[in-house]
Amino acid sequence: MKNALDTYARAVVAGKVPAGKYHRLACVRHERDRAREGTAGFPYRFVLETAERFFRFSAQLKHYKGQWAGQPIVLTPIQRFRLGSVFGWVHAKTGIRRFRTAYNELPRKQGKSLEAAIVALYVTFFDGEQGAEGYTIATKRDQAKIVFNDAKKLVKSSGLKDRIAVLVANLHRDATTSKLEPLGADHDSTDGLNPNLIITDEFHAHKDRGLIDVMETATGARLEPLHFQITTAGDDPVSPCGDQHDYACKILDGVLADETFFAIICHADPEDDWQKERTWKKANPHYGISVNPEDMRALATKAKSMPAAAAAFQQKRLNLWVNANQPWLSMDGWRTGQTTGWDAADLQHEPCYVGIDLASQIDLCAMVFVFPPTPGRASWRLLPWIWTPADTLLDRAHRDRAPYDIWVDQGHLLTTPGTRVDHQVIRAVLREQREQFDIQTIGFDPWHAGTLIEQLQIDDGFAPEQVLSVPQTYAGMSAASKRLEAEVLSGSIDTGGHPVMRWCAANAVVQRDGKDNIYPVKKKSRGRIDPIMASLIGMALHLKAPIVAENVYLTRGVRSIGALVDA
Repeated sequence: MKNALDTYARAVVAGKVPAGKYHRLACVRHERDRAREGTAGFPYRFVLETAERFFRFSAQLKHYKGQWAGQPIVLTPIQRFRLGSVFGWVHAKTGIRRFRTAYNELPRKQGKSLEAAIVALYVTFFDGEQGAEGYTIATKRDQAKIVFNDAKKLVKSSGLKDRIAVLVANLHRDATTSKLEPLGADHDSTDGLNPNLIITDEFHAHKDRGLIDVMETATGARLEPLHFQITTAGDDPVSPCGDQHDYACKILDGVLADETFFAIICHADPEDDWQKERTWKKANPHYGISVNPEDMRALATKAKSMPAAAAAFQQKRLNLWVNANQPWLSMDGWRTGQTTGWDAADLQHEPCYVGIDLASQIDLCAMVFVFPPTPGRASWRLLPWIWTPADTLLDRAHRDRAPYDIWVDQGHLLTTPGTRVDHQVIRAVLREQREQFDIQTIGFDPWHAGTLIEQLQIDDGFAPEQVLSVPQTYAGMSAASKRLEAEVLSGSIDTGGHPVMRWCAANAVVQRDGKDNIYPVKKKSRGRIDPIMASLIGMALHLKAPIVAENVYLTRGVRSIGALVDA
């Protein structure tokens, strides 16, 4: 039997189907996972018959409005890819559905609501779950009723009324004691819910995760729950949907691994000309099907002369996050630079520059040894130590949506007892490593470092000229930031594949001043960036600012890097 999913994925990856970066990467992921079937550490397989069972169900349903009213629903290639992925991938031993979350971010007019209604009917009433509870949720119950009402109309138009009772408040099937209901964040109570299916409509409209978290928590008793999310791009990256979008991007980029999270984002790329039809086709997989080209031309013409309309066009029709902070460092370049098989012993006695970002004692603290290229090695090597408090590890892993516990088990992330990082661990590492490496200078952001600097100099014997402050300002960080950006782009930064460093690199967002100076800013970034800041401090030390301006620590023997020269 021909596998339509494999065919579609190959076509997208080969460039035969127009697609933006994260549409293409979803197909790359599918191809990679197909190649991983049966290998150690990958317990999943794709079962075409399981996907076909869903396709056979959808083919029994009929359109209820428009030019196709009364005709059987025929899924398009991208719909077969997305929905076939959700239902076709299973655990190899148990047969339980692999994906627990399906994040679908597409422009308007792609048939998202109708598609979600099909999923709602199938999972709630025909997937073999007794006592199934499906809920369509949104910020308001009226919005939640859009998908629910689509499901009701499908039941009526497709001759399913003898199997599914159409009631005012819900759909109900006596044979399986199952129900489908709409639920808004304005609902009085969510007590007693036990969903196996959640359909979140217009995810970008959710201002908080209150209802979403309640519903996801309530799925705990279900064997194979599914949270099916549909949305267009939003305008607030610091939002529940912005966080989910960022998480999806990191999975597709290979920065994070979550085998139970399916993601596809159909969009124009930021560098595309939004006024060109080829861009519209790239962002809209149903261009010429449910997306009328004449409508797109009219909207684009309006957008040319109205800034507000241009923003709306890019957001709703091209699925671009308006006002979103773009990632700074190239993840392709970062991956290119990574090599394995080396460790600290390979760098013994090499000159290095130590950057330390103390950040907050309740989050991550980072120290990175920066080793410049040598005659025998073209790349920079970054050797990190990253600490976090042990007692709050799991809470912060959940908050930051990062596998801190796994990284600790793997030795990539270190813990200190209690709820705060003890800065004395930094002293201990420096004392130990000064015999192994040729430490040229040690740099700090002066904001948090006063006590530690004194201890390094007075108690640990580091010379005053070895300990410098590097302010996290344009003057202190721009030259190093530009150098790091260029080295990453050229594939010349090597951390040995360190996963925490990769995650932090993907999180970093820079700000610019009027003179095109740049440096990463934590409050604008998409997650923790402390090891990247430490790396920049180390690189700033290597670039050697000419003269150091006095600062609060000068009387204690600590010098400060002022304006750095561009490298």
